Order: sequence, then C-alpha cells, then structure tokens
Amino acid sequence: MLGSSSPRFPLVSSLIGAAVLCAGGAAFAVVTQPNGTVIPANGGAALAGYLNGSANNDSINEGIDAVQDAAVEPQVFSPLCDFSGKYIAKGGGANFAVGWYNVDDNIPSNNPPQYVPVDLGANLNVAAPESDIQILFPFSGSLPPADQLNLNAVSIREHPAYKGGYIGFVLIPNPNGSGNANATQYHYTEHRFNVTCTLCSNPGPWYSTLLYKSKMLESTIYLGFEDLDFKDAAGAEGVNGNDLDYEDFLFRFTGVACPGAGQPCDVPDAQGVCARGISDCDAQGNLICKPVLQPGAQAEACDAVDNDCDGLIDDDATCPPEMVCSSGTCVASCESGEFPCLPSFVCKGSLCIEESCANVVCPSGEVCHGGECRAPCAGVVCPAGQVCSGDHCVDPCAGVTCGDGQVCVSGVCIAGCACRTCPTGESCHVDSGQCVETTCLGVECEAGTHCKAGACVDLCDGVMCPPGEACEGGQCVVIPPSMANSSSTGNFVGAGGAGEGGMGGMGGMGGMGGMGGMGGAPAGSGASASCGCRVESAGSSAGGAGLTALLAALFFVRRRSSGLERGLRANVSR
Repeated sequence: MLGSSSPRFPLVSSLIGAAVLCAGGAAFAVVTQPNGTVIPANGGAALAGYLNGSANNDSINEGIDAVQDAAVEPQVFSPLCDFSGKYIAKGGGANFAVGWYNVDDNIPSNNPPQYVPVDLGANLNVAAPESDIQILFPFSGSLPPADQLNLNAVSIREHPAYKGGYIGFVLIPNPNGSGNANATQYHYTEHRFNVTCTLCSNPGPWYSTLLYKSKMLESTIYLGFEDLDFKDAAGAEGVNGNDLDYEDFLFRFTGVACPGAGQPCDVPDAQGVCARGISDCDAQGNLICKPVLQPGAQAEACDAVDNDCDGLIDDDATCPPEMVCSSGTCVASCESGEFPCLPSFVCKGSLCIEESCANVVCPSGEVCHGGECRAPCAGVVCPAGQVCSGDHCVDPCAGVTCGDGQVCVSGVCIAGCACRTCPTGESCHVDSGQCVETTCLGVECEAGTHCKAGACVDLCDGVMCPPGEACEGGQCVVIPPSMANSSSTGNFVGAGGAGEGGMGGMGGMGGMGGMGGMGGAPAGSGASASCGCRVESAGSSAGGAGLTALLAALFFVRRRSSGLERGLRANVSR
C-alpha cells in the first residue's frame, strides 16, 4: 500500500548514487486511500475507457491498467520547453479550472497556493499579479468545445510567473461558485495541501488526484481529479460523495518530467559505455536509470573505453598496420626494435611496459605499476569533466555529437538547461546549456583555470592522476618512471610548456618544449600524440642531468625519415 507519508521527491536525493537507481523500477502496488479503499473504484473501468484508444485521447491506446498502473507520485514536476495539454474528459458537473503553481517547500501546509483573478467577470480566467496559481484550462461546467481542448505553444518556463523550479497542478473551484455546494475545495497534486483524514486506519491526506505515466508518449502524464470535497472523517463520511473514479476532470500533459529525471546516471550492473544512462521515473514515480546503449551496439575502439560493454577495455580495437593500441591510443609497435622503449620500460607483446612489471601477473581486474598490483582507478580524482576508465582519465563526451538543444554531460546527450530544471545547488548557464554550481554562475576564469565553489582555481587543483601520470593543463599524461618516483601518485606538475608535437616517440614524448622541461600535453595528433614526459614540481629524483640524458637518448634514436611522420613512437602500457 502506498501510504500518505511517501516523499514528494522519491529517491531524488540519491540520484548521484547510482546504486539506488534501478533499470527496471519498483514493483507495482495498488493505491489505497487512508481508509483502505483501493482507487480508482470499480476497477477503473471509466478511466481505462478514456486512456486506451478513445477518441477523447486522440485514439492513443496506452495499454494502461487503471488499477495496477495508478500512482500518486510524483507530486511535483519539472516543466520542459515543449509543454502542451489535452482536456480529455469531464465526468463531474462542478465548475472548475485547472492550473499550475510554483512549488515552495517553505510554504506551510495550512497556507496553500490560491487563485486570484483580475476580476470575477470577463477576466475570471486571467490571474492577477498576486495570484499563486496560473490558469491552464479555464473555468467550465462542462467539457469545452473541441477547439478549446488542446493547449499548444504554451511555455510555462517562459511565463513571467515561473520561478525556475518545480511546479504542481491544481483543480481550482470557481470563485463565483462551482454549481455544487459540495465542490468548494482546491485539489492539489501536493498531498500536504489536501484534507487530511486523522481518523482513518492509515491517517493521512485524501488522494484527490491520480496520475498515470504514458506508455506511448515521451515526457507525458495523465492527471485525473475528483471534484467533490473530502472531510476529516473515516469511511463514507470522509469520502463525502466522491465516486473515486478520477474522471471528473481528466487531462493529458506533455513536456513534464519528474524531479531528478533527464540527468546522467549509472545503470546498475552494466559495463563500459552501457553503464551510461539517463534518469527517468517509473509508473509509480520512483527514479530509475534507463540505459542509452545496449551491449554490442557499437564496436570497440582504441580510446581507453569499453565500447562494446564486454567488460574489457580496448580489446579487439583496430589500429593502422604496424601499430598497436596502448592506453587508449594507437602507437607504433616496439616488437621489431625499430621503435625502442624508454628507459625503465621493456618491450613485451608489442607494448612497452614498466620493467618492474615485466614478470608480474596481476589478478583479473587489477593493473601493475611500480611492480605492484592495484585496482585500476583506486584513489584517482580526474580533472573536471573527465572520468577514470581502465586506470586512465578520459573525457566521456569525446566523440559524442548531440542534437539541437542538447548538451553532452557524462557521455550522454540531455536537454540543455534552458529546458530542464538543474539539480539542487546548480543553476543554468544559458550560453553553454550546462548546469553549473550556483556559486560559479557569472564567474569568468582565465585560461588554465576553472570555477570551483565560486573561485577560479587551477585546472589541476585537487586532481589525483593515476600512478605514472601527471596533471598539466587539466590533463593527466604519462610520465616515465625515470622522471618520477614510480611509487608516487597524484598531481605531478610539468616543467615545460606545450611541445611542438614532432617528437612523438620514446614512450610518448609530447614534443620538445623549452629547455626548462619536456612539453605539456602533446600538440600532435594520431600516432604522435597522447602522452608527455614530466618532472615533479618538487623533490624530483630526476634532476637536470637526468633530463639531459633522456633528451640525448631521444635524439640518438630519432630516425631521419619516417620518424617525424609516424611519431617515432614506442608505446607505454600499464
């Protein structure tokens, strides 16, 4: 039984913790009133007739079970840009309108939103500036004419009364009288504003509204209302003449989302890119995570990501002839000896690996660094906008192309924030379409920095790169063990600027920077770019002499012809 104590935002606080989001949703449960009555009454025959193929519902056959699919969650909604509505049925005789209001948790339950018209005459359906509620469908004692049954091109988000958060829906009694002395109450989707039955077997608010999630239309719900008053009394006295069929007023609203929907999430038990999902609500209003891709939907690529979702990263990834996939990049094979490994690395199976790891066999799922096995990504904090995959920090949006009005977040395309509500603590950066920390809205940062908690900080601030990598310019790049303690981890800072990209070889040199140190993130592309050598910002065991020796070694092995074109690349694998 769904009790009256159900939260208005089920599971919203757990959106980021993907473990609580399930792909299938919660088990169905019938809805009961505080007095134990199952709703809708009479098996929901009237509702089912309207929702499943009726002309009133544009012949859309939803396949809805009016009892099993009934819900009273969510109670509030996020309006999208493409909001529209349909007046489906009016089974009651009372004169009501339906409208929306801004949700405000600071408003006490005994002071609910109210409708205030400009006047009680010709402007009855025009909300006064002080009105809490805005009209969607006007006051009427009967089903409106056919040309007034549809709401089109209505933008709640652009309405001057909209405050940018969640909204609730409400059935509004006519200020001039509803035509029924027993129909005087507002009926809100927020339960706390409705009449409470304190004497019922399960004390709580009466449900004056039932909700159904469309099975055929995206971002669409059906709302059915009872129109008579409820009382604080048990049994039939509390129901007070309501027939509980929830088709006294029946509407379809498209362009609404439950709280927390439309955000990136992690699909439980999924692997690789198939773990990327978009949050939504099931029929009972519980947050779920819907996968964007199914296993095998795309081929494996050399990008440090499990593209085919088989649990293996870059397996069977295709590279050009005489090249192999290493750390998410196609690089020259070291097997022929034509492209030797850096000092402290040895060639094994076409890949350059750390000498200390050459004879180490790690348990499944672990990686070797400095001669020791460890879980990949353990303790790693990637730069902003990146995630750790296979012990490397990667941009999940690399190569993702989104449609108009969409932005890529965590590897999935979602609606730009102009058309959705940002999570708590974030606000919409209109130009980018991204939700950002509210404290960072309007903060402009210089190159090489970004905003965090309202202040501009270095792109590498707080970053802990995987072992053997260093952060520079907001990127984690490989450093050879001879340039840093192999047991060190975290935020190493390079001593040189961006290289020219010509010297791509020897374990991923990013090109020659100034003589103060090796170049930053590689300026080249393809085989000649992906890694760079770095020295520690302090306490480095590789001083100037070590750096000079490494440079000499590089020039010694450099080929005169194809070396520049192919990057003279000896690959590094961990």
